[in-house]
Amino acid sequence: MFRFPIPGVLFAGVSARMAHLPSPGGLVSLILFLSAAGISFSEDMEIVVSASRIEEDARSDPSYVRIIPSEILTRVDGVLEALKILPDIGIRTNAPGKSSISMSGFGENGYARTLVLVDGRPVNRADMASVNWQLFSLDEILHIEVIKGPLSSQYGDQAIAGAVNIITRKPEGFETSIYTNLSTGLTNRESLRIVWGGDVFSVQGSFCRIDLNPSRKRSDFDTISTGLKLGADFRHLDLGLNGFFAKSSYQLPGALSENEYRNNPDKANKKEDQVSETIWMSEFNLETSIGPLTLTFPISWRHLSSEADVISDTWNFFIDSILDDVRGSIQTDIEIYLNDRVMLVPIAGIDVNWTEITVAACSEKGRLSRNSKESAKRRDLALRLRLKTMLGEHWVADAGMRFAAYKIAGAGKDVRYMPLVYDFGGVWMPTEHWTARLRYGRVFRYPMLDEQVSYFSSPSSINTDLKPEFGHHVIGSLGYAKNIYRADMAAYFIAMRDEIVFNSADSKNANIGDTQHMGAVFSVSRTGPVLGVSGSYALDFARHNNSGKRVPLVPLHSIYGRVSLVPIEPLTISTDTRFTSRYYKGGDNDNRKEAVKGRLSWDARIDWRPVDNLSIYAKVANLLDDRTPTEVYWQSYSDKESWYPIEGREFSFGALWRY
Repeated sequence: MFRFPIPGVLFAGVSARMAHLPSPGGLVSLILFLSAAGISFSEDMEIVVSASRIEEDARSDPSYVRIIPSEILTRVDGVLEALKILPDIGIRTNAPGKSSISMSGFGENGYARTLVLVDGRPVNRADMASVNWQLFSLDEILHIEVIKGPLSSQYGDQAIAGAVNIITRKPEGFETSIYTNLSTGLTNRESLRIVWGGDVFSVQGSFCRIDLNPSRKRSDFDTISTGLKLGADFRHLDLGLNGFFAKSSYQLPGALSENEYRNNPDKANKKEDQVSETIWMSEFNLETSIGPLTLTFPISWRHLSSEADVISDTWNFFIDSILDDVRGSIQTDIEIYLNDRVMLVPIAGIDVNWTEITVAACSEKGRLSRNSKESAKRRDLALRLRLKTMLGEHWVADAGMRFAAYKIAGAGKDVRYMPLVYDFGGVWMPTEHWTARLRYGRVFRYPMLDEQVSYFSSPSSINTDLKPEFGHHVIGSLGYAKNIYRADMAAYFIAMRDEIVFNSADSKNANIGDTQHMGAVFSVSRTGPVLGVSGSYALDFARHNNSGKRVPLVPLHSIYGRVSLVPIEPLTISTDTRFTSRYYKGGDNDNRKEAVKGRLSWDARIDWRPVDNLSIYAKVANLLDDRTPTEVYWQSYSDKESWYPIEGREFSFGALWRY
């Protein structure tokens, strides 16, 4: 997207399909050029910000980006449910508060290779804990961008397979929304959002409560969150200040044996295991434009404290942890018109990250006596450069690099690394309807804090031999869109070296993994006012290079389909289904054990809008009551298996009111 400042508007976009580019000059000459060319701004244009970290037309982005629009978000109960419409995203759950996602055939640690962002800011933790997906309130989300491909040079750590960027709504006028739902298991969700946006100042307040009561015993999850966003737009200066608080608690029912799972998947083997956590977050954002130059300066702070109780017959585990991280960046970009057909957009930025985690282990639940208290720190400073080039009406190319300095400290020692990664890609738009993309990138991942530093017991120790893992990622895609029809396909290949895995011979993590990942995604859709149909298929083949065996926890085939019907204007009937094929159990790197069978999930929903501002729905999830786990692990040393059945059939109804 070509961007230029207009008084009162932060950014405006013009499709890269324009016949000519304007030469540098004032706004009047640009408007005259657009008028002569017959080009206008489109409200339906898909604008993304993920791949290049600037706003741009999704079609001119060299990355393979898919957008989950607000129309989908209004018909799901959470972000994870929205993501399941993409079959190449693996969603694994072993408890309501313990869900993770992965892409491109990464198995047990796939969550550490897919970055999660909110408005372009990473929310992944520096340790191996998963993202708390229940904290994302749907009524605050505008859309979700899913980028499949190499993103290490743009975002750094954990972006090997790609990223999920959650884009929140901007205040416009006055709006109030109230959402509530209730299921047969007494699961309930309530949220309130009040927004006021004027010409200069804006205020947004939100409150959300989620109380999950799955059918499996001791699987309750409860969270309360509240947020406040303040904004000010002084023509060429945009300021934002956000605050967020959440308190969550969830139970851990524990794993089942295969026999226990088949006899009673609702059984809980853990009677007292639970986790509670509190999160405080604040963000500040400054954005300004001076002529063709744009400067952004976001900074964020997060404080997370948690208490975990894990009790067994042989040992008890009472852990209190505190994680603090501060992220900041500064970015500038400028548009340079070389002639009437060539435009350059240089982008430069500096990212800074500071993280510290402190862990205290106690011997009893009351935490009156402490066995140990250890900590680890991580520092990360990176310079990133990118150049995007518009070449006439049919071609777009970009290239970027990232040079970082990284330090992790613990147990009185530290380890330092200076990784260099890069990528380049291009877009070819031969006609108005066809788009072809190709991108290559060198990717990497830092060791997680608890992969490199052992701080759960005293004395702590640091693995100085562990280093970042690197790989190569190439992806190509072809898309077609015309009127209400859309089709696209993408194929990828990832070769990883020195992957971090647990070495049972030395009882510590080591860079001994060596895997290849290849696959493809195909999708077609028809989006009409009465009938909507979509279908997609994903192939993910991942293997260990040294043995040729399949990577565990990676289904080879995944299929998703959806049909929606609007028989009369206020009524919508929809149904969707997702199938994932069998997979090998976690830990079974030699594929010796019997694979876990495939799973079929089928949901149905009815939405009724009696008046413009009110929507009422009824829904059934997992209609076939298929409890097949998304996670099963096998321990080679004990020959025991851990099965985590998913939630069974559930009926729910709810309402959303907006004013």
